[in-house]
Amino acid sequence: MKERTILNLLTIFGIGGSIFFLLRRKGDLKDWFLIYFIKTLVSTLLDGPVIKTKYLQYPHRYLPKLFDSNIVFLYLLFPLSCVIYNQFTYKMAPLKTILSVFLFSGPMTLLEKWLESNTNLVKYRKGWNSYITLVVLSFTFLLVKGCIEGIRFLDKKIENRSMALEDSEFVK
Repeated sequence: MKERTILNLLTIFGIGGSIFFLLRRKGDLKDWFLIYFIKTLVSTLLDGPVIKTKYLQYPHRYLPKLFDSNIVFLYLLFPLSCVIYNQFTYKMAPLKTILSVFLFSGPMTLLEKWLESNTNLVKYRKGWNSYITLVVLSFTFLLVKGCIEGIRFLDKKIENRSMALEDSEFVK
């Protein structure tokens, strides 16, 4: 009963937060959706093997016959937290961006550890611990940040090239 209530509350928080944070006007809306989907992809690629090798388990989850992972964490809360991290670091210098990752991965790790210790939502197995969670979360935040920065760089380059082509056609 306790697990279901917590899971439902986290789901409501995730859906409400997604609506609020994805539609914020700070930055570009397409960036927030890209970040959300990139983080979902990265989390899925990393979570699958971790679950299959039984380092981490989610004993109580939605749709247990279809998913070994907890879809609330994997497809709602982790991607949302990555969007918030990217919004927070939107115009930050690279060093501050790297250091600030712990402001997001740290509380998430603490929440996961609390859930692991006090509920049946997450269970660490085979040597998995909070430090590994912290490293994995921090790595994925920075990986997604690097991906979106790369996409922004390429987008700007393509935009500049097309503007130069338009200008050269205008001169003719």
